[in-house]
Amino acid sequence: MTGRILPARIDKAGAVDLFHRRRLSNLFGFIRTRPVKVGEDGLASSLELVWMPTYAYRFSMMYKGKPVQSWVSIDASFGGFALLGRVKEVVEGSMDGEVFPDILGPEQAEALAREGVIRYILRKRGPKPTVNDIEESFQYHAPVWVYYFRAAGGKIDLAVLDAYSGDRMGGLVRRAIVEGFIAKGHETAEADTN
Repeated sequence: MTGRILPARIDKAGAVDLFHRRRLSNLFGFIRTRPVKVGEDGLASSLELVWMPTYAYRFSMMYKGKPVQSWVSIDASFGGFALLGRVKEVVEGSMDGEVFPDILGPEQAEALAREGVIRYILRKRGPKPTVNDIEESFQYHAPVWVYYFRAAGGKIDLAVLDAYSGDRMGGLVRRAIVEGFIAKGHETAEADTN
């Protein structure tokens, strides 16, 4: 599948290294997670790249009498708001791996973008810009590495990593990925029965 994407800069080996990086949560390497699957080379193979749908919006604003623009993004899976500093890196490309569908429609995402911009501005100190309107918008997919491992008690858990920046991602993204896999499973089951 092809479309607008934020390209993945972290490869599979780099993702494995980042998931096993020494930090406080794993007692600086003393506690190692056991991958669900291990390849012939001894490295974790229970790792996959998934593509999360995201909306991007460019807002025009006036700040101290001068026109300014700001890009924001809304995750189309759970509605997460963020300032978007990577808009120039979004390119046309192919998505190898699981591609999740939108949960939020364009109208819902636009409403969340407007609300997020207002909240962000209200939190700032000092003079605040006035928001005019959305000048441009588009949808793209962001890459996320999903690592499946065995947690305490032998249960299978997952951790997620931004495949562009290498940053670990939180519970909302993990939940969106689990719900996305469940939704895809239901779609597959319905297609098989028809």
